[in-house]
Amino acid sequence: MIRAVAYRWGLLLAVWSAFALFAVLQIYVARLATGHVPPLWILIRLEAPIWVFWMGATVAVVMLARRFPLDRSRLAPSLGFHVVVAVGMATLFVGFRLLWYQAFNPYPLLAPSVTVWFWQYFRDSFIDGFVLYWAILGVFHALTNYALYRQRDLDAARMQAQLAESRLQTLRSQLRPHFLFNTLNTASAVLEDSPTKARSILGRLGELLRASLATDAVQEIPLAQEMAMVQAFVEIEEARFGDRLTVDVDVPMELRAALVPSFLLQPLIENAVRYGVARRPARGRVSVRATRRANQLEISVSDDGPGIPDGRVIEGIGLGNTRKRLATLYGEAQTLSLRNLPDGGLEVLIRVPYRAMVREDGGQRIAV
Repeated sequence: MIRAVAYRWGLLLAVWSAFALFAVLQIYVARLATGHVPPLWILIRLEAPIWVFWMGATVAVVMLARRFPLDRSRLAPSLGFHVVVAVGMATLFVGFRLLWYQAFNPYPLLAPSVTVWFWQYFRDSFIDGFVLYWAILGVFHALTNYALYRQRDLDAARMQAQLAESRLQTLRSQLRPHFLFNTLNTASAVLEDSPTKARSILGRLGELLRASLATDAVQEIPLAQEMAMVQAFVEIEEARFGDRLTVDVDVPMELRAALVPSFLLQPLIENAVRYGVARRPARGRVSVRATRRANQLEISVSDDGPGIPDGRVIEGIGLGNTRKRLATLYGEAQTLSLRNLPDGGLEVLIRVPYRAMVREDGGQRIAV
């Protein structure tokens, strides 16, 4: 608070000191033309107090502008008020300037008579004072409107970020019950035939839920952390399908620090198992690959199932929410595409900007 007040007064002093310096130089040059070269210190003593007057007047104008702003709701009365005040302040400025010059000006008048000098000086000084009043008022309103404009922009950006965050949380909350429901169905299906397998599924489910709950505070996590949740999910699916399911994971170590949306791969692998492996009478395979291409991270999830019949895609909760989350987080810098593979099966390919989480002195920073 003290620093802000000191900054404002310092800025005010600097502005009116610049005006005083300009006035001094203007008089100095005019006197040079007449052949009388005045000492600068005399001109500074003569002009500086006059512009200090406007330093104090600026504070008064700002206070009056806050009390009677020139806005649409009360423009006419405020405008009339400021006209009256401008006339009064200009007259006060003329009086102060005349008295100060009369007391401290060591140079002769450049007019034929005192009367001519007085009215000429009065007219010029009054116009200067009147114009300066409106200039101060205009600058104040310009700065105020700019500050309001900036604040509205900041509020709009903050609201947009909050809405985006709320939307992401909603999408994630839809994913987790969807996954939980499917996993509990899996455990229920094998419970009678294999209680041990059901207990294993429920145990891995507990681990996966704990890991996913730990990511609730952030929208992006390192790929290594995402792969840990993938591993827990894969073990659940392997307990369900046994030898019928094979999952290949090819994620190089140098890419495991890359940031990805949390809970990204589980719904894609779940779809690959459900619509690919589960529909095959024999062993099925799901492959997860990650590569880096320039400044993009590519992640693919593919299966060797029947693919998309006739190329018609019907997106469920998992795939639809994944697409929406990517669009919310990255805008046009991401893509999610599906294609039937030449040898059969379906591939889901995701491209997101490559960014890596790097640990530094016990903390974290993001390196692009």
